[in-house]
Amino acid sequence: MSGSDMCSHVKVVVRVRPENSREQEGNFKKVVQVVDNHMLIFDPKEQEMTFFTAQKRRGRDVCTRANKDLKFVFDCVFGETSSHFDVFENSTKDILDGVLNGYNCTVFAYGATGAGKTCTMLGSENSPGVMYLTMKELFNRIDQVEDEKSFDVAFSYLEIYNEHIRDLLANSGPLAVREDSTKGVVVQGLTLHQVREGVCLDQG
Repeated sequence: MSGSDMCSHVKVVVRVRPENSREQEGNFKKVVQVVDNHMLIFDPKEQEMTFFTAQKRRGRDVCTRANKDLKFVFDCVFGETSSHFDVFENSTKDILDGVLNGYNCTVFAYGATGAGKTCTMLGSENSPGVMYLTMKELFNRIDQVEDEKSFDVAFSYLEIYNEHIRDLLANSGPLAVREDSTKGVVVQGLTLHQVREGVCLDQG
């Protein structure tokens, strides 16, 4: 998203994770094929299927039905060899323009268990994820305009699991969602932590 189209545009990107060891050893059929940077195919047609390769497919009779071969187009598609930095460069990096211009922005990671959401967002020490890369870029941009503008940065970190809300930065029980007459819908008791010059100051 950019500042000019922030009010009307939702950007949808898809990342196809590589096969894990269990999938590689099981010789499972890939149900997603990346065509290019914008298109992927779900349940693609079999290519050059022979009798011998058909016998190797486990748990599926390839003669029972035709493949769906459904084509979908997105704002950006990342293949199995993509990096966390690739995803950041083509998704959340642009959102920072809107954030620094006063727009409300949201990044929503969606997918089934095992789809790679946590890996993409958090990454690892040697390969930081999208969340870390976005925050690093945010503070870099703030430093570049600190003589012209003043920014306050604060954050909360919560988890919603089995319909229970938990503050990941505080040792507390399940939190409740309430509707506030001035703030709208809020999570009651969620802690807010303000950042000042590289130091996190707790604000309960």
